[in-house]
Amino acid sequence: MPDQRNIVILGSSFAGIQSAQYIIKYILPSLNAKSGVKHHLYVISPSPEFYYMPAAPRTSVSVSRLPVDKLFISLDAIFDKFPKGDFTFIQASASGLDTGSRTVLYRRGDKAAEEKLAYHALIIATGTNTHHPAFSSQDSEITKDAIKDMNSQVSSAKNIVVVGGGATGVETAAELGEHLNGKPGWFSTPPRKVNITLITASNQLIPQLRPAIGKSAEATLKNLGVEVRYNTRVTDTRQGDKGQTTLTLSKGEKIETDLYLPLHGVFPNSSYLPKELLNSSGYVVTNSATLRVDAAGPRVYALGDISSVSRNKIADLNDMLPVLHTNLKRDLYAFNPSNPFAPAPGKDREFKLMQKEMLGVTLGTSSGVGAVAGWRIPGFIISFLKGRDMMVGMVASALVDGSRLKESPWKGEEVVA
Repeated sequence: MPDQRNIVILGSSFAGIQSAQYIIKYILPSLNAKSGVKHHLYVISPSPEFYYMPAAPRTSVSVSRLPVDKLFISLDAIFDKFPKGDFTFIQASASGLDTGSRTVLYRRGDKAAEEKLAYHALIIATGTNTHHPAFSSQDSEITKDAIKDMNSQVSSAKNIVVVGGGATGVETAAELGEHLNGKPGWFSTPPRKVNITLITASNQLIPQLRPAIGKSAEATLKNLGVEVRYNTRVTDTRQGDKGQTTLTLSKGEKIETDLYLPLHGVFPNSSYLPKELLNSSGYVVTNSATLRVDAAGPRVYALGDISSVSRNKIADLNDMLPVLHTNLKRDLYAFNPSNPFAPAPGKDREFKLMQKEMLGVTLGTSSGVGAVAGWRIPGFIISFLKGRDMMVGMVASALVDGSRLKESPWKGEEVVA
């Protein structure tokens, strides 16, 4: 019986799931037939469910706005369609990587023994987390508890501070304003019932978009009862005996709030990886053209937010997927056991980072701001496309059936015989 060669994916968010679907559908059948060697796909992830984190700003404010069960999709619903002989899902947390022996280490629980899995090819797609558990992808029960806890805090808070002027912070502030203060009318603004302050270290909201779009977002937030403070950082936080948090700001001012939401940036889920594979910020050092992790040896790739190439935007992932899948297929087809480190002949597909604006930000259920490929999009279109359910219905159906994931055929010199 031929030896088995394992293709291992670490992570089961957008990047991990879409790569698994692509490999099962477009790579494994022809690869196994061509090579005469069995290739098997493994996905390792700590949660049995996919979490649609882009909808967290709405559900974390109140499940009455978007039920929590809409944000979680059982991985069984996605992976059950895979051929059982070609695929295994392991519910576990990655705990280490040995690039010398080419093995992944993982634990099925905090107190469980460490296990090993050899890999022939490896895709690192463990993503990033935020500073608030309701907006982080981890074990789904931990996330659901965090959402429930935040719902409770929102319902009783009279003063709320959101820190972070990016898309997540702005969307959350707008959801809070609409939920607690009410929707503005055509010619009126409802009285402010809860004090909501959005703090950003930048001089504009949503820095990924042009300043004029940020100003439009600020005007809508104001109508929702949200005050925006620019060029300000939180330098210290102190928890009080009664649950309030005292914030010290960069200019020395202190403010007290019933609910403090730190939504200012993300950090990579890379603590299990060797330091020599990471940059100073903890992201996996990735070849910006091929998406390989060159320092880890052959057939190792980084995909999505964990990669040093990514800007933590889904639009980047959409451009990364066809590049990684093409180069992975080239490497697997060209593998020669007698010369395992030899590169694939021909030309790799190269990743090019899209520089034009590509982001849609909801501002409650009836408004939004954004741009696509550099073209500004009216708020009513953002609201129509995303405002109703944060696109969770469309994303869920696409992930479960995988039908929208199209093959990226080889072109010219990319072909490996």
